Amino acid sequence: MHALEQKLFYAFDFVPLPAGAILPWLVTLVLVTGAIICTRSLTIIPGPRQNIGEWIYESLESLVVMITGPEHARQLLPFLATLFVMVLSENLLGLVPGLKSPTSVFSNCVSLALTVFLLTHGMGFYYGGLRYLKHFWGEPWWLGPLMFPIHIIGELSRPLSLTLRLFGNIMGEDVVILVLTVCLFPLLVPLPMMMLAIFTSFLQALVFTILAGLYLSGALPSDHPH
Repeated sequence: MHALEQKLFYAFDFVPLPAGAILPWLVTLVLVTGAIICTRSLTIIPGPRQNIGEWIYESLESLVVMITGPEHARQLLPFLATLFVMVLSENLLGLVPGLKSPTSVFSNCVSLALTVFLLTHGMGFYYGGLRYLKHFWGEPWWLGPLMFPIHIIGELSRPLSLTLRLFGNIMGEDVVILVLTVCLFPLLVPLPMMMLAIFTSFLQALVFTILAGLYLSGALPSDHPH
């Protein structure tokens, strides 16, 4: 049992901690390079490369419209689309032999959640000014002293919830795949688990993006108060 634990330890730590901070930058570099390649030499009659880029863009646009509605979709599309692609790419990186998902590193999940948290309230104060605080006071006004601290606690729990949900699921996937691949069944048996991991990687990226979109759109002023 000691040999099994030692084998698992070395396999899981194949990528040292500094690489856990470097991998997101490498993912960013690959995604930016791919975006530049897909958007070079755009033509009216698209070729295969442009078709792929347009399909990805339209799919992400439809996703953001579904999350935020058409009112805020154009404003939030760049951030939410980038967030989805980034989280998905980092989730899938753990399926590459010898690597681990950056989203299985707690600090990386914290940074993503804090980015959403700070942008949400930054946009809320930018577009709403001090009136944004009415969002926390609630209705009716005389319940404000009770509702205000409750809303503040709820807002502070959002980044914690985003962090733990993403970290726990992706960390669990990586550990299960690693145990099956390295320690128990190194050949064909882990393949079904890896297929399931691809599905849950998409699912976790989708859930993270949906929650981020709901938080952001809820902080923005609406032209339709009802």
